[in-house]
Amino acid sequence: MNEKKLKNLAHHSRNSLAADVFKRFMHNKAAVVGAVLLFIILLCILFADLVAPYSMVTAYDSSARLSPPSAEHWFGTDNLGRDLFARVLHGSRISVGIGAGATLVSLAISAVIASFCAMSKKADFFIMRVIDVVNCVPSILLAMMFLAIMGGSVLNMMITLTIVSVPSFVLHIRSVILGVVEQDYIHAARVSGSSPVKIVVKHVLPNAINPIIVEATMMISSMMLSAAGLSFIGIGVTPPSPEWGAMLNYAQGYLRTAPYMAIIPGLAIALTALSINLVGDGLRDAFDPKTGR
Repeated sequence: MNEKKLKNLAHHSRNSLAADVFKRFMHNKAAVVGAVLLFIILLCILFADLVAPYSMVTAYDSSARLSPPSAEHWFGTDNLGRDLFARVLHGSRISVGIGAGATLVSLAISAVIASFCAMSKKADFFIMRVIDVVNCVPSILLAMMFLAIMGGSVLNMMITLTIVSVPSFVLHIRSVILGVVEQDYIHAARVSGSSPVKIVVKHVLPNAINPIIVEATMMISSMMLSAAGLSFIGIGVTPPSPEWGAMLNYAQGYLRTAPYMAIIPGLAIALTALSINLVGDGLRDAFDPKTGR
């Protein structure tokens, strides 16, 4: 009976905490605006095929080349007559997908590595020395090197960003986990004979998840901007893929005659990154109200 009461109390406490986090998030006007904007972007990603069939991305209309925004072509057309609205819409799947995919994979890898660091001093010493060596080289140079070797594609971009982001992600998660493993309930779990894996899965990661979620949210926009930047300089995702950075690169030659070719993808990048960062800031303040004071 006592055990059942404790479980009910813990469940009620978690629900109460979640409700408090939600209320604090909703009181943050900037975060709510970012969440609404991000929700609209996610709807565009999910229903892109219904709004504009993918065939419009590569469809050429020689009679409508470099047409400015109009009722027929909402965002205008490029020099080949391709509809920019369809290309920006479907490009959201690539740009946001790269950022979200690379973040999730690097989060999983970094959480495993950081857990080893927190539970074993020998592993921590060895892994930290390796990360110190890797951090001596700027991540952008590593990314350029990997893409030059593997070639520019969506998959290679995700692999590259995952590799170069793991060291910094490990350092952040490790710092969070090290604060958790010093708590009394972790020592009690060790004394009771629980295995290190069980301690990490049941006690460490669940109690370190909040700051990790915030960091992962902010990392998505960073990954997306890195992908756009690499594509912009010509070593990332290559045409005809409608990735936003590649579209900016392609539009450089038409800044005078058709500036909308650069303005519209640039706004898409800026608004998406802004919405993600606003949501990340809102989550950080909601999970830890002291940071907002």
